[in-house]
Amino acid sequence: MSAVQPVFRFDLERDVRTAHEMAVRLVPYIYESELYGQMPGDLPRLTLGGLLMRLHRLSALPDLLTPAQQQALRAGQEQLEKVRQEWPVAYEGKLKQELKARLSSLGQFLSECAESPQHCLDNYPSSIEKRVIAEALRDEASARNILPDELAAAVTNVDNKLRRYVNKGGDFIWDKRLQPAYPRDKYWYLYTTPGV
Repeated sequence: MSAVQPVFRFDLERDVRTAHEMAVRLVPYIYESELYGQMPGDLPRLTLGGLLMRLHRLSALPDLLTPAQQQALRAGQEQLEKVRQEWPVAYEGKLKQELKARLSSLGQFLSECAESPQHCLDNYPSSIEKRVIAEALRDEASARNILPDELAAAVTNVDNKLRRYVNKGGDFIWDKRLQPAYPRDKYWYLYTTPGV
């Protein structure tokens, strides 16, 4: 079997632009029912988890950012904080809605791994982004003391299933520039490959 592709394509400028565009669109997105909000051009769809993930990793990579990119990051963080304060109920609801959806999607991916190990291997680096987003959502919910026991248990359940399909240890599977944002002990699933 072929080895997992070690590169998850990462475009720093696009990531900064995506975070900025997501942040400026948080209102009205945060109080609408749709989980995936509209974004300009070919940027990823707007989700709270997608924004939290990007703000986390970009904050961990200050040496890679230009002054303009650092300013865009700060503006995104300020907008997120404003939404947290002005729309706390809607924010909490959206956070829980997305965490549940991400965990469901991961469960589906793991079912596909059981059916097709090669498909699992080929799609692992991109599919595992859902777990990274789920971690950003879980961290946010925990920090705000709004993580329901059932969602905390669902994360553990997904991780237990995930461990059945991966080889322990290994190199970081995404772009090496992102590694400082994702330490091995917490993000172990970015240092593994599916066993086939």
